[in-house]
Amino acid sequence: MNIFAPNLYLCAYHLREDDTEGETHPLWLNCDRLLSHLTETRLIPHLHEGENRILLPPPDKQISFTLTDSNDIEGFIQPVQLQEDSYGVFLNIGYDDSDTTNLVEIPILEQLNPNQILPFPPSPYFLGQTLLLTLNLTPENQDLQGSELTKLANQCYQALFNQKADPSRSRELFGSPIFEYGNPREPDKYPHVLIWLFRDELADQTLQKNQCFSSIFDLFFYRHKVSKAFQDSREIYQQLKQYYLSLDPTLDQIQAQIDSAKPDPQDNTYLQDFKTQLKQLSADSLIYDRLLRKMKDLGTTIHINLNNYNDTIEQICAKLGIDKEELSLWRYFGEETGPYFRGQIAANLSYFEQGTGLISQAIASIRAIVEIDQAQCDRQRQEADAKYYQQQQDANQDLQNHIQAVGVGIAAGAIVASTSGLVTEPWERPDSDRFSLPYRHPFIIALVASIICAVGAWWVAEKLIKRVK
Repeated sequence: MNIFAPNLYLCAYHLREDDTEGETHPLWLNCDRLLSHLTETRLIPHLHEGENRILLPPPDKQISFTLTDSNDIEGFIQPVQLQEDSYGVFLNIGYDDSDTTNLVEIPILEQLNPNQILPFPPSPYFLGQTLLLTLNLTPENQDLQGSELTKLANQCYQALFNQKADPSRSRELFGSPIFEYGNPREPDKYPHVLIWLFRDELADQTLQKNQCFSSIFDLFFYRHKVSKAFQDSREIYQQLKQYYLSLDPTLDQIQAQIDSAKPDPQDNTYLQDFKTQLKQLSADSLIYDRLLRKMKDLGTTIHINLNNYNDTIEQICAKLGIDKEELSLWRYFGEETGPYFRGQIAANLSYFEQGTGLISQAIASIRAIVEIDQAQCDRQRQEADAKYYQQQQDANQDLQNHIQAVGVGIAAGAIVASTSGLVTEPWERPDSDRFSLPYRHPFIIALVASIICAVGAWWVAEKLIKRVK
C-alpha cells in the first residue's frame, strides 16, 4: 500500500537532575546522537538556559534541518523546560504534507528511524517517550475499514521499528482512525507509539488550532511521569516482598530461640545471639521503612500527575470546543490505567505496612527477653557472688579462730615456759600475816601473775584496736 506525507513526531522526557547547563545531559546527548544519523545539525550548541519554556535563544522557536541523504525529508527539533525538574524534546521528521506529490511506499518509513536509533534507550532518570506517526491515506485506501486499517497500521509499525506488534486499542480521533501500541506497565519493553491515519485535513487542522499540540505534548509528559512512577514502584515492590517473605522464617527462628532460652550467668552466648538479631532487625526495619516511604512518594507522584493529566484533557477539550468523548483514547489512561496504578500502590502499602508492625513486635519481644534474662542472670550472678563472699568470710573467720587458738596456745606455753624454772622451788609456810595464804609456792605465784598480766594486756589491746577502727 502507498501512503502520503508520513511524519514522525518524538516527544521524549527526562528528569533534569543537577545538570543545569545541559551540554552533558543524557537527553541532549541522545538528541545529537539521533541527529548525527540524519543531518549535520546539532542541538547542544544551540541550547540556551533562560526563563522561557523553549531552551533556545530568542526569537528561535525550533531548529530546522533537512536529511542529508534525502532532501524530500525535513524536520525540526525543539528543547523544552518542563516544570522545574524535567526537560523535554519535541522532534519531527517527515515529508511536507502540502506537496501532493509526496506519495511513498510503506518501506520508506525506515528512513525516519535510521539504524533503529528510536526509541531512546531507557535510563533511571529517563521518564519516557511517545512516538507519533501521522500519514495521509491515499484515495485508493480511503474506504479501508476495521481489520484492513489495523493491517495498514501494523505494516507501518513494522517498517518503522523493524518488528511486529499489534495495537493495544484503537479509536477515532477528529474523524480519523488512530492506533495505540505499547504497555504503560512496561514502557521500557513496549514504548508508547501512536499511528494516526488521516482521512482528511480535519485532524491536521485541529492539531494546529490554539496550540493544541503543545497541550498534547504536556499530556504525554504527565502520562510518562505516571508510568515511570509505577514502573519504579514495581522494583521497590520486589524488594519489599523479599523482606516481607523473610519475616516469617526469622520470627519463627526467634520464637524457637525464646522458647529454648535458659538464663545462665556462666554462659551468655544466647544473649549475644539475641543482641545480634536485635541489631539486624533494627537495620532491616530502617531499610524497610525507607522502601515504604519511597513507595508512598511514588504513589503521591502518580496522584499529582494523574490529576494534571485529566486537567490537561479538559483544557484540550475547552480549547477545541469538543466533548471529552472525542478524546476517549487518551481518557482511558486517565480514567482506567492511572487509577489502577494508584490503587495497586495503595494495596501494596496496605499489605506491606503490616510488616512494620511485625518487625517492631519482634524487636520489642527480643528486647524484653534480653532485658528479663539479663536481669535474671545478673541476679543469679549476684547471689553466687554473695554466697562466695559468705564462704570467704566463714573461711576467714575460721582462720582467725585458728590463729587466736594458736596464739592462746603459744601464750600459754610462753607463760608456762617462763615460770617452769620455779617448779623445783620449795613450798613456803605461812608467816604470822593472817592475810597470807596458808601455803604458797613461787611457781604458782608467777603463773597466776603471768595470767593476770596476759589478760590485762589482751583487754587493753582490744580496747585500743576498737577505738582505732
